[in-house]
Amino acid sequence: MIVFSIIFFTTTYAQDYEKASDIDNYMTYHKALSRFFTTPLVTGETLWGSPQLSVDMQAGGSIEFEIPCQNSGVWNIRLDYVVTSKQILPPEISVTLNDSVPFIEAQGIPLIQFWKYEEGKFPKNRYNDEVLPNQYIVREVFSYYLKSPTGIEKEPLFFKVDPPITRLKITLKSGSINLKRVVLERPVKPQAYTLPKGARENTGDSKVIIEAERPQMKSDPSTNAISIRTPEVVPYTTYNLLLNAFGGDNWKQPGQIVTYSFEVPQDGYYKLAVKYLQNSKPDFTSFRTVYIDGKVLYEDMIYLPFKYTTNWKIETLNARNGEPLYFYLKKGIHTVSFEVNASVYSNVLNDLKSMIDYINDLALKVKYISGGQTDRNIEWEIRDYFPDIDEKLAYLISKTRELKKEIAQINKNTSNTEYVSLNIVEMFLERLRKDPNKIPNRIEMLVGSTGSVLSELSNAYNGLQQMPLTIDQIYIYQGKDIDRTVKVSFFKIFLEGLKRFVHSFIRQKSYTETAESKVVLEVWVNRPRQYVDILQQLVDKEFTPKTGIYVDLSIMRDEGKLILANAAKKSPDIALGISNWIPFEMGIRGAALDLRRFSDFVEYSKNFYPGSLLPYLYEEHCYGLPETLDFYVLFYRTDIINYLKIPIPNTWEDVKTILPELQRNGMNFYLPLGGSTSFKAWMTTAPFIYQYHGKLFTDDGLKTAIGDSKTLRALKEMTELFTMYGIPTQVANFFESFRKGEIPIGVGNLGTYVQLTIAAPELKGMWSIVPSPGVEWNGVIERWQTGSAQAVAIFNDTKYPMESWEFVKWWLSEETQRQFINQVVSTYGIEFLMIPANRNAVSWLPIRQSDLSVIKSQFEWLQEVPKMPASYILEREISNIWNKVVLEGKPLRVAVDDGINVVNKEFARKLEEFGYYENGKPVRPFKIYELEDILTWYK
Repeated sequence: MIVFSIIFFTTTYAQDYEKASDIDNYMTYHKALSRFFTTPLVTGETLWGSPQLSVDMQAGGSIEFEIPCQNSGVWNIRLDYVVTSKQILPPEISVTLNDSVPFIEAQGIPLIQFWKYEEGKFPKNRYNDEVLPNQYIVREVFSYYLKSPTGIEKEPLFFKVDPPITRLKITLKSGSINLKRVVLERPVKPQAYTLPKGARENTGDSKVIIEAERPQMKSDPSTNAISIRTPEVVPYTTYNLLLNAFGGDNWKQPGQIVTYSFEVPQDGYYKLAVKYLQNSKPDFTSFRTVYIDGKVLYEDMIYLPFKYTTNWKIETLNARNGEPLYFYLKKGIHTVSFEVNASVYSNVLNDLKSMIDYINDLALKVKYISGGQTDRNIEWEIRDYFPDIDEKLAYLISKTRELKKEIAQINKNTSNTEYVSLNIVEMFLERLRKDPNKIPNRIEMLVGSTGSVLSELSNAYNGLQQMPLTIDQIYIYQGKDIDRTVKVSFFKIFLEGLKRFVHSFIRQKSYTETAESKVVLEVWVNRPRQYVDILQQLVDKEFTPKTGIYVDLSIMRDEGKLILANAAKKSPDIALGISNWIPFEMGIRGAALDLRRFSDFVEYSKNFYPGSLLPYLYEEHCYGLPETLDFYVLFYRTDIINYLKIPIPNTWEDVKTILPELQRNGMNFYLPLGGSTSFKAWMTTAPFIYQYHGKLFTDDGLKTAIGDSKTLRALKEMTELFTMYGIPTQVANFFESFRKGEIPIGVGNLGTYVQLTIAAPELKGMWSIVPSPGVEWNGVIERWQTGSAQAVAIFNDTKYPMESWEFVKWWLSEETQRQFINQVVSTYGIEFLMIPANRNAVSWLPIRQSDLSVIKSQFEWLQEVPKMPASYILEREISNIWNKVVLEGKPLRVAVDDGINVVNKEFARKLEEFGYYENGKPVRPFKIYELEDILTWYK
């Protein structure tokens, strides 16, 4: 029988852990390990290995093993596997021993996967500039020792096994793999470098030059070849952009590996040199681990420094004693790999994380005592609550000074940003230590969003892990050292710039002007250039060759230009990335094409969530399709919620239940209604109305129905949460309040998710998401939220309606959206993430599986507000009702009655323009589409 599980903390250690001080309680796993085992571990030993396997594992699947052993011990786990998934994020596993999770890292361990460029030569765009080719996942067997997800630990994860049998269980949390083998062993550690005999006498003169922009494979699709327009970089051309270097700011995260293949002409000893530039982080040294043929040959190759330099430099890799490293290579093909390694700072980073956790915990307890008040007229005796606060602050100051010394020793200077951040930390801690009683009134100094102890510790913690490096060429050579600084004369640089300036006045024929096809679609895109460039590449590579239809993309800086262009009879064929209300407004005025005229429209519309189609429908017509979505889910701080012992709310009644406990501790709940703007858009008000089964329009669509009893109940709920239950009415920035712990729970969207992922490293593992609260009906919690973000529309006066429809279908298809999003994220990072409206493409989002499941379940409750010619006034008046009740104190019924009068007057005026009223009297109903209307299409 094959079984697999893990246990690490013994009863003795657990008891000792509980007795430790507050700061010690935040010790990391490896500190606990070193404390538990005092004798050095023997490397190169194997405890157990499975037979050769070929097990296909999908997300949610698991495999178990029984590990026999005679003595207790700790071992590393190595997996041999082939990645079979197509997702941009690597597969992730969890490990248990004897049905227990041994430590928190074992709950989610990402496996490594490698990517290759699809083409040997870089493709060129319509301007003859080189662009990144497509990438694909390497389907080869890789051996990988399970490591901490942070990537900052010096050793792989150790797992403790006990006699006689330990059950080991591996569960695949995301992705898919073919598992080949599982081994428990301790890898051989490399020895310190000693000069090989005969190395210096090696008199060969061979030199192999590797162009860094052409890796054999890489572990992260976002680490890529880049274009640097300077004669110092090879290759270079005056008039076009070439991908001629590798890395930069996208090659700086721990664990990112890039591998190159090369061939040496003869046996012998070789040296390795790198032409590099590191000017992204001033006065900071980036470190890389170098592998030859997949192995770290010497201990000296684990932390190879690349110092800050403003000029390109060619440097030979040296041992710690300053002597060049020699490698014996046989004639033939070899590989060299470079891995970002921040574990040189592992002790510093672990201590910083402990300090961050302690500061968070201290601030939470202080807020608990003070109720979150910062009244300077109140005098506190903080030592009554924290008798050892003086010792703790002294310890933190002492630890900060130790960390500064270690950073200076590793980095060889004291002027880098991280060192300066710790200077600020030390200064603030000194101020707090002088008078601890003022801590409650100086809580911003402790955990403020900027310039506080917590924020500066977080800056140092995040900064020390980021090690950017740009490389141009790699040299495998014999003979004399080739170290030098690469410089180009000022005259040459000036001359090259002058050539490009003159060339810019020469008009170049566009790609479509030389096209043989007479069909050229003009598409305006309301997005930044980064998105448009990638879309144009996809069009030229995928769409045009398959269809023979050429496409010209243009950036549209202002949506208002669509109206002007239509009036001037110069509108494009298609508009992308426009607001979701524009297709309807254009359609009712005859400017947008009805997509229901196409025979396959209904079938194609199944690719979208039905509720996202509502804004585009008018009188049996559909004038657009959703392009992107936004989600609204509940964000919460796991550390604070667990500390307060409050449940995660499922309904608004649950929210009311937890509010007293939050507010008693100086905290609160966030709703987008309490954002910083006075206007409350549909995304903030419609969810309540839909969840309470309210109505916005009368059955004939000619008047508003906000006076309906269920709608009134919804309006009452969304106002009383603020007037009676104390949810804040003005929150300048939910992310910052969430980060500081002032508002540890609330409804947020994609923007909040990206900010927390990128800009709050100190909160990693301390926050999570669940579906937004709703209202229970007959045992089902209805969590309706809006979600449409941007839309697509075809203009009515296009000469190529069928061709335009083909383009729209291609662009919004699952495969195209998957390629586009993967390429955007891999090129520019997660901060450029978009959520595709295609419901099938949502499954491919590069988001951790647990969060993606929440987002997908929330999308099942997506329902947009249908449009009508005067719906803008209804949106505004509902906003006014909230403002009048919450901010001005007016009775709800009075505010609603005032709003009904304003809305109905504007409805009558606007609908008369479109023939629904004559002389102030209704003549025909206006169809208001509901979710059920769309669902009938598919019956």
